[in-house]
Amino acid sequence: MKKLLRTILLVSFLLSVSHGITAQEDEKTIILITNVKVWDGLSDKTISSDVLIENNKFKEIKSNIKAPSGATVIDGQGGTLIPGLIDMHMHLMLWGGTTEGTYNYDAYAQGARAKVMMDRLINMGYTTVRDIGGNSLSIAKLIQEGKLDGPRIYSSGPVISQTGGHGDWGPANEGPGEGNYQTMTQNTHVVDGVPEVLKATRWNFRNGANFIKVMAGGGVASTFDPLNMTQMNLDELKAIVEVANAYESYVAVHSYHDRSYNMALDAGVKSFEHGFLITEPTVKRMSETEGVFWSWQPFGSYTLFAGGFPEWFTADMREKGAAVNKGAVIVPPLMRKYGVTVVLGSDMFGDEVKFARTNIVSAKEVPNTGYTDLEIMKMATSNCGKILTMSGPGRDPYKEAKLGVVEVGAWADLNIWNADPTKDVKVLASDDNLLLVMKDGKVYKSNLK
Repeated sequence: MKKLLRTILLVSFLLSVSHGITAQEDEKTIILITNVKVWDGLSDKTISSDVLIENNKFKEIKSNIKAPSGATVIDGQGGTLIPGLIDMHMHLMLWGGTTEGTYNYDAYAQGARAKVMMDRLINMGYTTVRDIGGNSLSIAKLIQEGKLDGPRIYSSGPVISQTGGHGDWGPANEGPGEGNYQTMTQNTHVVDGVPEVLKATRWNFRNGANFIKVMAGGGVASTFDPLNMTQMNLDELKAIVEVANAYESYVAVHSYHDRSYNMALDAGVKSFEHGFLITEPTVKRMSETEGVFWSWQPFGSYTLFAGGFPEWFTADMREKGAAVNKGAVIVPPLMRKYGVTVVLGSDMFGDEVKFARTNIVSAKEVPNTGYTDLEIMKMATSNCGKILTMSGPGRDPYKEAKLGVVEVGAWADLNIWNADPTKDVKVLASDDNLLLVMKDGKVYKSNLK
């Protein structure tokens, strides 16, 4: 009798659990957006269509969709619906550059400031960012788990730098191996030799990095390294790439000139940032190497470095920035000539995040590139979505669906603008033109009447 009673209780429990799961699965959030022109991120033109969203994915995209029972209907007021914007070069943890996190504020304060940046970004239409240097790993995890609001984050975790490299942010009086607050809080790894770079790379992946960022050449916003310097040696770079390959992920390098770009190509690097001092043979080699792409920062290189430097730039940083500015008009036309895949990354530090969208507009202002408005918009949406999948199945937190496109089954990330940015990217210059921002099926901003 007792055995029968236990069996009845067990069956009742399982039935109640099963009923709970079914009830949860039946709870759907349905949104129907009408009266919009849709650009899917890939096509050459928009189409007049309705967009049905179920939970956090696009369900239907076609004309005259009948509103399902219980659906929330949003009138898009004739606007242009596009994929959510993606920024491929962001620094959420480095408000004020590298110096404030070294001398002025602790990691708690910089984390709070990162949240300010994320709020600004999503209100500007950015639904995904690639954070390419700084310990944003736990923040990215909180967003993925739905415990914090903000854009989706693909994080490299701490940058990997040699001593005296672009990621060495300690004070000048720091002793060898002594370390500093930036290394202690894992915004950067300052490492030398194959064993040390292997350990740093493995640490990043262990703690959730989606890809790896390496300082492979001199930089503008750093103290100890000349711009024309090559950083890391070939063996070190190959070791880092080997670990990334083991995770089926990839390596991104910071660099500006031919020697470091070509060494990185020799090592198997796929993501190339900056590069405004490289020449045509290097661009041609990039185009001939499978999987290689270029991350472009037109606002910083062309607009900002024309003279409007950030306040925290030293005299040496300003001199290096001016040198970059001279190459900012030479390299982009070469990338288009050779068909290198290009994505846009604004390279924003803290309060400068207000210029993130300006980075897209600046891509059109750089003279003689040949890029159309449509091509530039792909650099901020679908091109990025393709690249983000290179983190591989083991390190892509959003592999369940596509990013950077508006298509059935993709993540429901979108903007609605009051005009078509694929015909004129200057539409993005004003917040007044942004009517709606949605990420993961949730409305974050609405200026619809």
